[in-house]
Amino acid sequence: MFNSIMIKLAHNFIKALKFPRWRWALFIAIASDALGFTVVLFPPAQWLLDAITAAALLFTIGFRWQLFIALAVEVVPALELFPAWTLVVLTLVAMPHHAIDDKGE
Repeated sequence: MFNSIMIKLAHNFIKALKFPRWRWALFIAIASDALGFTVVLFPPAQWLLDAITAAALLFTIGFRWQLFIALAVEVVPALELFPAWTLVVLTLVAMPHHAIDDKGE
């Protein structure tokens, strides 16, 4: 059972990465989390980076309530080192509903 779930997740992931907007979303999330390590000691820069990341992801993949979970994690001072943007985008990519959303591309 676990293997079949992992195979479905991998299939969804590969299928989603065929669409440019999901590749861009993953790139934006990884870049934001990487840059977040460099500005962690300067909170205003961290807040600006998170706002720009949220706006870029909303523009790229549209409204997803899961993005607000990442934003909430990034706001908590002790959790900003956690790669929340990357993990949320990876979760969205692995979900099966994106195939329905991307038929128009």
